[in-house]
Order: sequence, then C-alpha cells, then structure tokens
Amino acid sequence: MDHAVKDFWEGTRAILNETPVGAELAPCEELSGREYETWNVTLRSYGGQRLRGFYTVPRHDPPVGKFPAMLAVPGYGGAKEIPYHVVMHGFAVLTLFPRAQGESIPEWDLPHGTKLTYNVTDRESYYYRAAYMDCVRGVDFLCERAEVDDNRIGMWSRSQGGGFTLTTTALDHRLAAAVAEEPFMCNYPVAIDIETRPYHELSNYVQDHPEQRQEMLDTLQYFDALTLADAIECPTLVNIGMADTTCPYETIMPVFDRIRAHKSLLVYPDLTHSPCTDFNVHAMNWLKRYLGA
Repeated sequence: MDHAVKDFWEGTRAILNETPVGAELAPCEELSGREYETWNVTLRSYGGQRLRGFYTVPRHDPPVGKFPAMLAVPGYGGAKEIPYHVVMHGFAVLTLFPRAQGESIPEWDLPHGTKLTYNVTDRESYYYRAAYMDCVRGVDFLCERAEVDDNRIGMWSRSQGGGFTLTTTALDHRLAAAVAEEPFMCNYPVAIDIETRPYHELSNYVQDHPEQRQEMLDTLQYFDALTLADAIECPTLVNIGMADTTCPYETIMPVFDRIRAHKSLLVYPDLTHSPCTDFNVHAMNWLKRYLGA
C-alpha cells in the first residue's frame, strides 16, 4: 500500500472514529433457536449513518474464557443469511449489512447509480469508502462485546463479501483470520472491461463515459483489493472457481499473489460463482485453527 493510499485510509478511519458505535440490540425470536440467540442490531457508522444487522450467539457458555467471533457481510445483491453453521461451532457472529444493502436499505439507499458506479470518479464520496468503514464498524462492535474475545475475531464471506473480507482485513489488523470466498472487487484494471455481472456496470459506464476511464481507474485504485492486499497480516484463505465468470481467475489470482501473510488458495476446476461444500469444510477448519474455537 503506497503512502497516498495509506494516508487516505488512515484519514477515513479517523472520521469513522468520530462516531461512537452506539449499538442498540433487541431480541429477535424468529431468528433464534434452541442452541443460539439472535438480536436485531443497529449501529452508527461512518458519517453517523445507521446500519442494521443480526447478532447471533450460542446459548451455552464458551468452553474457556470468551467466544471467538466472526463478521459476515453480503454479496453484491445485498442479501445474507445468518451463518448458523458457524454459530454451532461456538462462534458469536455479526451478520452486518453495509449501507444501501439488505437490511440497511431502509436507513439509506443510493440516490442514483449502482454501488460500483456511485461517484466512481471521486474517491472522497465513492460508495465503497463508507461501505469499507461499515465493515470496520462491525469489527468495532464485536470488540466492544463483553462475551467476545477481541483477540479471536475473524471474517468469512463470499463474492462482494469476499472482497469486503480482503479489504477489511487489510485496513483493520484486529482481524485474526480471514476467509475470502470467490472475492469480488479485485484487480480493477482488468475487471473494468469484464462484461458479466456485476463488473459489467463498470464496463457499461466506460462505454457511456469513455473520457472518464482514467478518472475511474484512479479512484478505484484506492479501493482495489489488489492495492490493499499487501497490508493483510492475518492468515487468509481464498478460493477460485475456474468456471466462474463473475469473479474470474484473472481478477483474484494477482491479489492472492500480493498477500504477504500466511495464506492458502484452493482452486476448483469446475466451480462456477456458487457456494462450494468442500470449501466450506476447509473454511470452517481455517477459522477454528486460527481462532482457537
């Protein structure tokens, strides 16, 4: 991460720190079960914006000390189910929806454009500046929880969530383990010309505004996992599906190569952009290994 990018994100984090987490929790019986309890959560994030999510914790006491925890965030469509299987392995889980996504849409939605293209020629107001800080705010929340061991917090999500995992891990070194499943938001100099969803939003924008191509790339550099990857410090697991045209090999592999921390890559020759049972087993083992669950 070069000095300009580092300074930008340090300044952005300083702005986030001006707003207290201000967490409010209310019981969510319909998403609770015999072995776990779920709360509706609202947080205050970057610029004072409210976010919504679900916080799910095992009903039993942790075997030793406090619970390890995991942050989960949605794919580009904005939906995300609570990863109960992680809870059942003894983790507290925050399923958080960054602004303009899923459960947080009633608090604020994009006034125009798409998440990828919203103010894409201005890094100060580009959508993902605040959205990345929303993920960091999720880590803030977990660190404040008395039942959570703040030395054992990880992140695991897929697609856009996988991109969020890489960038959040790069920007917030409190995360002790990461699983980036089929990550999005990688290698924008290549991705900007991909014509499959959702990268096609960038290629369409360039077709409509060819004179703004370089401005777009200059902005996207600050948000590209390719730019941020060398700041990742925790053990990081990544997978790639060679039949994935949504987040293809040529976007993800250069990012993985730049990760200097302990890392592992699983490549599936026939996997499209979809969940993978085999990878789920490896991912859960990765979190348990490095978070001690």
